[in-house]
Amino acid sequence: MLIEIFILLLIAVGFYISLYFTLVYFGFTNPRKFPIPDICKLSEHTCQKIIYTRYAHLLGLPNFIYGIFYYVVSFVLVISDPNSYIRIAFILIAWFVVGFGVYLIYVLIRVLKVNCVLCFISHGLNFLLAISFTIREFLQ
Repeated sequence: MLIEIFILLLIAVGFYISLYFTLVYFGFTNPRKFPIPDICKLSEHTCQKIIYTRYAHLLGLPNFIYGIFYYVVSFVLVISDPNSYIRIAFILIAWFVVGFGVYLIYVLIRVLKVNCVLCFISHGLNFLLAISFTIREFLQ
């Protein structure tokens, strides 16, 4: 039960970050006025400029749209407790997300030379989620 609460907390934070990126990207909110810690706010010189690069898109959609979908599906899977085949398939997807995150971190640091704290937090959350989903499976 404790692992599920931890997973739901990670999902909530990840969803919030993806929602923040989405609202800023589509111009629905001012990055400075969204309720998020100042260190994580998107500025024109760091995070905000990367959301418009080609690296921030996959198959024509911004990565954070996939993030919203990922967190919603994660939430549904945690509260519905599906069969083991679905859980294991989702664990593999979670580790794929981590692998893709490693690539994106490389791009941030080496290619774009941007230090986006919010991006690093998001990728760290995804890593913790993958670990948590894996541990949860072994505990069941």
